[in-house]
Parts: sequence; structure tokens; C-alpha cells
Amino acid sequence: MRDSVERDTPLLGDETTLYADAAYSSKETRDKLERFGIADQVQRNGYRNKPLSAKDRRRNDTIAVIRAGHERPFATHKSRYGLARTRFMGLAKNMTAYSIAAIAHNLRKGANFLTLYGLPDPNYAR
Repeated sequence: MRDSVERDTPLLGDETTLYADAAYSSKETRDKLERFGIADQVQRNGYRNKPLSAKDRRRNDTIAVIRAGHERPFATHKSRYGLARTRFMGLAKNMTAYSIAAIAHNLRKGANFLTLYGLPDPNYAR
């Protein structure tokens, strides 16, 4: 299923801003965000015979910098843990697989942090 079909699923109602890729870019999305008072940080799309303006390209570049940090874990899950597609039948099994991948990702980040910086000084908080 395409992301744009699931556009409303991530909206819980307490958001202040929506950052999303160009798959979510539509007048309907912009109208809905405005109606709910959610700041629009959805990247813009070019269309046939109507390429993106320089202003929209700059806007997309600004949004991309912020989104990049949040997209990185998904790229890691896809490339290192083989989760580009769901492998199991049933939500519970897939949730378990993705949860284990998230745990592995955090353990890897923690190990990397310890390698770079070592253990914190236990007297630091006193």
C-alpha cells in the first residue's frame, strides 16, 4: 500500500507539525493540516510540465535536513536487519521482528557511544 493512502493514519490529533515526503503532497493534505492547525512541512512534488519552483526546491532542502535524522533508523533496519519488507503473517509477529531490530539498533548505538566516549564518571551527578 502506498504511503499516500495511509496519510491520515499517523495523525493522532495532538501534532503541531507534520514532516513528510512528497508522497503526502496534495491539496487535500494541505487543507486538512490547515483545518487542524498543523504546520505543513510536507515536501512538494513537481508535476508534468510544471517543475518545482526554486522556492519549493529550497523548501524541500530545508525539510530534508530535518527529516534525515528521523529516516536514518529506517534505513538501518532495511539495510542491516533485512526489514525492507515484512516477512511474517500477522501484526504481532511483524511487531516483534521490528521491536527486536529497534533493540539491536539501540544496542549498536550504545556500544558505539561507549567505544567513543567510555563510561561516564559516576561522581558527575553529585
